[in-house]
Amino acid sequence: MRNLFGKILFALLLMSASLFATKSENTNQNFINLSLQDSIHWLEMEKNTDYTICIEDVNEGLWKGNDFSYKKEQNCILLNSGKYVKNGKIWYTTKLGSVYTFNILVGMKYIDLSKQDHLLGYSMVNISTNQYGQIHDRDPARFEKINKVLAVDVYKVTECEFIQVLWDSIPSQTNDEYPENYNFWIEKKKGMGKNDLCDIHDSAAIRVFLYNAFIYANNRSIRDGLQPVYTLKIDNNPDNFSSNKKNSDFYIKGFTFFKSNSDWDMIFVKINKKANGYRLPYYDEWMALARGGDKKNYANIWGNLKDSNLAAQYAWFGNHNPNDPISTKSNEWKKESCGEWKQNSQPVGMLKPNAFGLYDMMGLVCENVILENKNLYDYERFTTCKGGFLTDSLENMNLSAHCDARNGAIKTFQGLRLVRQLK
Repeated sequence: MRNLFGKILFALLLMSASLFATKSENTNQNFINLSLQDSIHWLEMEKNTDYTICIEDVNEGLWKGNDFSYKKEQNCILLNSGKYVKNGKIWYTTKLGSVYTFNILVGMKYIDLSKQDHLLGYSMVNISTNQYGQIHDRDPARFEKINKVLAVDVYKVTECEFIQVLWDSIPSQTNDEYPENYNFWIEKKKGMGKNDLCDIHDSAAIRVFLYNAFIYANNRSIRDGLQPVYTLKIDNNPDNFSSNKKNSDFYIKGFTFFKSNSDWDMIFVKINKKANGYRLPYYDEWMALARGGDKKNYANIWGNLKDSNLAAQYAWFGNHNPNDPISTKSNEWKKESCGEWKQNSQPVGMLKPNAFGLYDMMGLVCENVILENKNLYDYERFTTCKGGFLTDSLENMNLSAHCDARNGAIKTFQGLRLVRQLK
């Protein structure tokens, strides 16, 4: 199944104009044939996969790069994409001294959002209120340009990827004083070895506190030789809260892995928008990515609001544990529960992708995003979690849904998908 998936993804890769590649006549192998018409190329690959990359009509050139293991065969190289989602580079220098850069995106998609206007916001018809009568949605439907080129995780971040990147930060033994989520990750770590291979269709990480999402993004940036986007500083002095919040900077609640349940801190988050590392998407970016360029469907990516069979082709939802005490709560409470049900994860990438080739944008677990417009909802917030949950009903599988908490308060079930701004 894994090899078949890789072949299908590779076929789609060759069709993408952004890759500047020509399709090989041999469709039984992962071949990428490149012409040297442009000095910079972007190549999308799946992890745990072997590729043969060839330069057309060129011989005796020099290949160089340390991000991937490869060996040279005439004008080709045999390259393994590696165990993890990552960005890296290799270079090819001709005998005449011309240098060509091949940027390799493993487990990520090259998406140029600037190529079209994007449908953002919601249909005014679908505005909803919570149990307190507060209006949820203050984001009118509109078309806007987003002048950005992004590398985007094809899948939600998985359990294996999360643990491997944060390996040295996760304790070896559980502790009753740790938050429930941390003991969850410690138990998961016990079943792995450091630098183990991460399966393509591993289970999505669904228990990621917001603070640890920032740590994960920074650590992944450092691992790939990129500049971290976030500066995180513990600051429990309330006198600083108002004076430090400038532009995109904000505070969240956070636990470090070695503290007890009662030892949460206020974390000052400063964003370096010039950094080239991984980050959480901004709200408008996520909305554009979730719709996949669709300009007709306001509510979701599959169109028919009441067709559960169609929705189930794209999203994990409606999975309830009958033994969960929360099942006795009122329906109104459940709508506001923000995924606080007993739930397990599901493997990523098993359902249909959207038009951008991104999987599981809806359902399974929400994805944390950054709010640039802090007055979007009913009180000041800096982040929100979009996409819904495994436990949500079909009714709640829509793009207006969001899971929020003041100052990034601790929520048990949250996930993430990272992006990297290329232009």
